[in-house]
Amino acid sequence: MSEEPLITLAAPWGEAVVLPGRGGRIISLRAAGREWLWRNPELLDASLALTPAARRLPAPTGFASWANWGGDKTWPAPQGWSSPEEWAGPPDPVLDAGAYAVLERDDLRVRLRSGDDPRTGLAVTRTVTMQADQAVLVVESELENVTDHPVRWAAWTVTQFETESFCGHDDPRCGVWVGLTDRHRAPVTLFAPDGAPVLERVSPSAGRVPVRDVVGKIGIGGTAGWLAVVAPGGATLTQRFDVRPGAPYPDQGSEVAIWMQYPKDEELEGLEGLRPTARLVEAETMSPLTSLAPGEVLRHRVTWSVTPTPPHV
Repeated sequence: MSEEPLITLAAPWGEAVVLPGRGGRIISLRAAGREWLWRNPELLDASLALTPAARRLPAPTGFASWANWGGDKTWPAPQGWSSPEEWAGPPDPVLDAGAYAVLERDDLRVRLRSGDDPRTGLAVTRTVTMQADQAVLVVESELENVTDHPVRWAAWTVTQFETESFCGHDDPRCGVWVGLTDRHRAPVTLFAPDGAPVLERVSPSAGRVPVRDVVGKIGIGGTAGWLAVVAPGGATLTQRFDVRPGAPYPDQGSEVAIWMQYPKDEELEGLEGLRPTARLVEAETMSPLTSLAPGEVLRHRVTWSVTPTPPHV
């Protein structure tokens, strides 16, 4: 059996499992007859027990040694390796892979806090709450400046969805949908070593990113504050979040980012050491870049809802 502590939140409509010891992430969400989140089978088995490989992980020194557990987590943005004002992760021993302390918990809610991260000057608190009477889960992220000087960061949620089950389906509704406004311009290609996701404008108010065998990432601005992952058959997980038009966002104004990958035999050019081993999509939301005085807190809320059919666009 695993010695890894698990926290299960259960409601009549579904069940979420949180992994406090690995970045306070949600590692499983079962609802509408399916598992929504991708988790790494090399590290966690079907019962969420640690695998032998997970018990002998090397110290994280780069992408080659990054233990990508999966699920949903909160990181600071912007990401980068060129200055102290960028988060040089993953890997990251505190915010991504570190143990989060459980501050409060009950059957439908858990509140967790990271250690203080010396690289960013932040501590991250995540509160995960399930509603009992409707298929809604709320993830509240708080980034606190724990230094004695100002810092500037954005909150960045990264949710990894499994897409192996999308293969072989021709349901035109499948993919990642993004709500758009008249502020929207063409997406920004952030990384494209093997193609890149493509945003297809479906209507004035929405676009769809089909799931394809590519490895890359795009950033999307001018959004309406929602994205939705539509699975084969129409079941949908929607994430809603606040957007501040005109505020500075990371990655050239990206309020949403979509990473897509499929298994590769070789490492990715530009991210040496990283080799995709699974089909998955990352749906990412971001807050505006915010200057925080010592002790100040940046808050970012993402509300998940699960429905049997896609949103009307």
